[in-house]
Amino acid sequence: MAKKLTCIISGREVLISNSYFANKVKKSGSEDKLVETYICREAKKYLKIGNSIKKTRELLDAPENMPDLDEEFIHSLIFGSKSKSKFNKQPNTDFTSLSSITHSKTDPDVKKFIKKLRV
Repeated sequence: MAKKLTCIISGREVLISNSYFANKVKKSGSEDKLVETYICREAKKYLKIGNSIKKTRELLDAPENMPDLDEEFIHSLIFGSKSKSKFNKQPNTDFTSLSSITHSKTDPDVKKFIKKLRV
């Protein structure tokens, strides 16, 4: 028989197979911890791209009576405690690699090919 899990973000109930449930329990550590921390795929998708819990709940039409959750806690569930979201990183402003690509000399074979095209 399939098991039910309720997403802590959207409130959606998801039916999953017993084998998948067993894998999720093994990964989370216990059945209680899984139930307390389960986030459905759709909610994870919105959270990973940088939406807040409130915005994600609006997008997924979550019930109004959902409990408040700590953003840091949810972030650690999705990205892990040590990793950071790719959207929270500082932009790379090192343009040395870009300039080496744009100002490099053309391969001699490519020059010959371009000359043939111009003729």
